Amino acid sequence: MRRPLALMLLGQLIYLANAVLLQWGIELNLFRAGVVWTTPWMVVGPIMFYALARSGWSARLKDPSMVMAQSLYSALLTVLVYAFAHQEVRGFILCILPLIIMFGQFNLNGPQFAMFTGCTMAVLSTAMLVLSRYDEAPRGLSADLLELVYVALILGTSTSMALIGSNIRRKLVSSRMELAEALARVHALATTDELTGLANRRHMQDLLAEEAKRRRRLGQPLCIAVLDLDHFKRINDDHGHQGGDEALRHFARTAREALREIDVLARWGGEEFLLMMPATTAEQALTGLERLRQRLAEVPSPDALPGVRITCSAGVALHEAPATIEQTIDRADQALYRAKAEGRDRTSLA
Repeated sequence: MRRPLALMLLGQLIYLANAVLLQWGIELNLFRAGVVWTTPWMVVGPIMFYALARSGWSARLKDPSMVMAQSLYSALLTVLVYAFAHQEVRGFILCILPLIIMFGQFNLNGPQFAMFTGCTMAVLSTAMLVLSRYDEAPRGLSADLLELVYVALILGTSTSMALIGSNIRRKLVSSRMELAEALARVHALATTDELTGLANRRHMQDLLAEEAKRRRRLGQPLCIAVLDLDHFKRINDDHGHQGGDEALRHFARTAREALREIDVLARWGGEEFLLMMPATTAEQALTGLERLRQRLAEVPSPDALPGVRITCSAGVALHEAPATIEQTIDRADQALYRAKAEGRDRTSLA
């Protein structure tokens, strides 16, 4: 809402300037006495619109900026001042109408511009009709018609130019949104494993580097685990690569349910996964991995793998200075091999 609120404040300055000029015109006897009651509405109206937007009340509306309502309000106030003005200054009053359209170009679309122009012309025609009957010195139908046609021409041209600017702005906004979506897709492709939806190896390496820096700064423990699906080659041989892919997806879904929100699981390669557990001691890491193994045992096998029990082995290591992340991963990998050598479906601590 920052831009609409800034435009509202700018509009208030214009209202204030018009109020000052109107007061000056009254002193110069350019308006009828009744114009005095329009002056307060040049202050009250803008403040009311600004208060509705600033308070958040307008957020429930389809157009939170209330551009259409503000435009119609300004046009009505302009026509009222026009009606109270003497003939020699009425043309100057109508110069404000194109300015109103300029403010509308930021939000109004084609139908809304047409509605604004139609409503303004209808109110102005009514005012001219009333003035032709009750004005002290009527100018005549021809003069009123000429002025009305001239105003319609100016408003039509201003509306067309504003609509062009509005369409350009909408296209720019649309292009920017499409670019943002494209960048988001590229980022997802660059950081996510397509098969499992987990972080990929490259993204996990970045996360590990950042977490290692944070650990050095805050002194919190960090555990890293390497996990591997047991007998994955047998699943591939018996059920094909589609069965293997389903086993990987099943493991990824189950692991996300069993692990904590702060834990980050990535597909490290093939049937191997890497788990980063920030702010976690070795004992807590073993507890979390045991919870994951139990969850795997409880969840039914996927339909594509009837009768297949999916299990995993894991090796976990506590990252300690001065070891590097790569050295800690290597220790966790060695612990994984020990877990497999001891019979699989278990966790080994480095």
